[in-house]
Formats: sequence, structure tokens, C-alpha cells
Amino acid sequence: MQKWGLFLIILISGLFLGGCSLSNKKSAIEINSYPVAKVFIDGKEMGLTPYRNRSLSPGEIEVRLEANGKNWTKKIKLQNNISTVVDWEFGETNETSGGYVLYLEKTGDKKNAGLMVNTIPNKSTVTVDNEVKGLSPIRIVNIGEGDRHLALSFPGHKTLDVFMKSLREYQLVVDAILVEDKVEVTPEEIKQENPDLVSAPVTVKVKIKETETGWLRVRESSSSAAKEIAKVNPGATYSMLEESRDWFKIDLGGGQSGWISTTYGEKSE
Repeated sequence: MQKWGLFLIILISGLFLGGCSLSNKKSAIEINSYPVAKVFIDGKEMGLTPYRNRSLSPGEIEVRLEANGKNWTKKIKLQNNISTVVDWEFGETNETSGGYVLYLEKTGDKKNAGLMVNTIPNKSTVTVDNEVKGLSPIRIVNIGEGDRHLALSFPGHKTLDVFMKSLREYQLVVDAILVEDKVEVTPEEIKQENPDLVSAPVTVKVKIKETETGWLRVRESSSSAAKEIAKVNPGATYSMLEESRDWFKIDLGGGQSGWISTTYGEKSE
């Protein structure tokens, strides 16, 4: 098996709900790791990864993984008739080890399929289907039912990608630890690879275009349904912090930032 590179990609297919062949009061867990690890549940050795058990009782268990003299331990609360997915990559140190725990949590909201994300480090960028939703920790009421691509990123860390399936009346809960990226590139190496780059950092500005209303809404996240947090005027210029499909994140000053539609913003350096 080759070690994962910049991305950890797992297709979540083991989620199940009441109505399947399992009787009531049963839970499941699916554990994957790199490299292959011994699996211990509540101190009892259960086998090697990849490991799957569909006959556990709901409640809190302690999962421990051991590989190459290293170990990882976490207490996990199993939900009734829900499969919990664990994915872990062992690095040389704790800082270069990481992964996630994913499970469904019933909300009773029949119209929405939710998502809750917690990460280490905090304030990681949360992107769903290539749309930036905000910074962790974050709870999104509705991401739509069906197959979804979650990407978690933080400067100096490897991006963590999770492919998952969301369901109405439930929220997906993801607890993740991002792996530090130890690859360092010197300015000289950057110049050699990109000789046209200048050494000084470039600050990208966004100028607000004319609007039909004479002002432009600034939103909390990159969605037209997101909460309005400010208004800006045409002709004003702001530093750009991030860019996603159809949205600019701008610095409003005073420690405040927000998102505007690219339709009404013009980039300049």
C-alpha cells in the first residue's frame, strides 16, 4: 500500500439506519488506518485494520490503534443503528499523525440534512462541494441530501478530503485532526520553479462595482442564503483574504471580514 499524499480520501459507504437487517440496540464501527494497525476495543484486541463490526451495543467505547510502536486512543460514543467511521494515518510524530471520526446524529428535522465539523487546528476552512462554508467549528443546518465532498484545510497542513452521504433528519458530525505538512520550500526554490515571481508578497485588492441598489451586501459565508453582516459602497476597495467559486472574502477592518459576490467585485493588485 502506498502512503497517502496530500489528500486522505475515504468513500463513506458504511452508514446505516434503522430498518436494515440489524435489530434494535445495535451499532456499527468501521476503522481504516495507514499503515495497518491492531484494533483494540475497551482493551480487547479485535483484529487488524481495515476492521468492521456491526454487532456492538450503543454507548461509549474506547478505541485504540497500534502500529509500528505508535498508538492512538479515543473514546467514541456509538449511536443506535448508526455506523461510525474512523480513519487514522500514523506519522513519525503526533504532529504528523491525523485523521477523523464521522457519524450521523439524528436531528428530527425532516426538511434538512445538516453538518457539524470540529477540527484541530481550530479555524480550519470548511468547504462543501467546492463552496467555502466558513471556519471550524461550524454547524450548517442544511447541506442538501445526497453525496457530498467535504474538504478541510489549514495553512501548513495537508488538506483532508472526505466523501460522505448526507440524509434528511440527520446531521453528519466530523471530528478531524489535520496532519502538519513538513515539506518546506525555500524562496530560492520558488524562484527557480517560477522565475517570473517577485520576492515581495502581492496584496490583491477588490474594488466594489456599481450595484442596482447603490450598496452591496457582505455575507457571513460564501452563500446567497448566508446572514448579512455589513454593507459596502461602490468604488470602495478592500484587501482580499480568500477566493472561492463566485465569491471573494474581503477584509472589512477592525478584525471583521465577510464574503461578496464576484459579480460585484473587481480584483486588482
